[in-house]
Amino acid sequence: MKNRINPSESFNPKKIRTRTTVWAFIAGVVSLIFVVFVFWLSLRLFPYTSILPNTMGSGENVKQVNWDILDGIASLATMSLVAGGVVFAFIDYVQNAIQRKREDAKASFELYKEVYNQLMNPEALAARRWIIINLPTLEKAGNDKKKLLELINAQLNKKPRGRTGERPPGREYLKDVLNTLDFIGFVAKHYWNMENELVLWMSPPIAKVWERIEIYVEEEARLRNEPDYYVSAREFGKYCVEWRRNNNYPKAEIIKDAT
Repeated sequence: MKNRINPSESFNPKKIRTRTTVWAFIAGVVSLIFVVFVFWLSLRLFPYTSILPNTMGSGENVKQVNWDILDGIASLATMSLVAGGVVFAFIDYVQNAIQRKREDAKASFELYKEVYNQLMNPEALAARRWIIINLPTLEKAGNDKKKLLELINAQLNKKPRGRTGERPPGREYLKDVLNTLDFIGFVAKHYWNMENELVLWMSPPIAKVWERIEIYVEEEARLRNEPDYYVSAREFGKYCVEWRRNNNYPKAEIIKDAT
């Protein structure tokens, strides 16, 4: 889909190590720059060491102060702090990165299960099966949109004998399918990176349905004057159809009484 958010990635230690190494390298470069800056600052301040006292105490207790030793100790302490800080930051970053990826992978799996349940529950399967069997594609209608809309309306308005509900079953099936696609489309756009293997798995049943109802749903949105009418379902349906077309997947043939 055009606006993908972010995505959720699976827990992949190799990717985590690679990403961590890159950021550790960046942290090392920053630390090196800091060390160079401290060294440069020390050189700039070196002329002012002349004002430091050369002795301490008075009388017989006077002692000569060796500031050179203090300089060496200060430099060693600075380098130790910088090196220790880099190592500590690296370890902390690795631990946090792995923990974050574990949490992301868990959240992604829970989201996957919810989408799977929405798409594969018996009611959703029955609704898609009815649409695939009973509604024609544009090609079957001779590429005549007006004729296609008439055929779809006729099928949607059919009421079996003995049905007591106010609405024909076809319209209920269509509504169920749109509700399911709207949910999955919203999740795909805002919470899941819907591409590659995931769309390869999910696109066949959705594309078969959308090829049959796209023109009808777009016409419904126009007649209602509601451009946001099932907008997530419409975007996701088009995306699945276009993805399969762009990746050279042929249109599926419908086999009667198939699994």
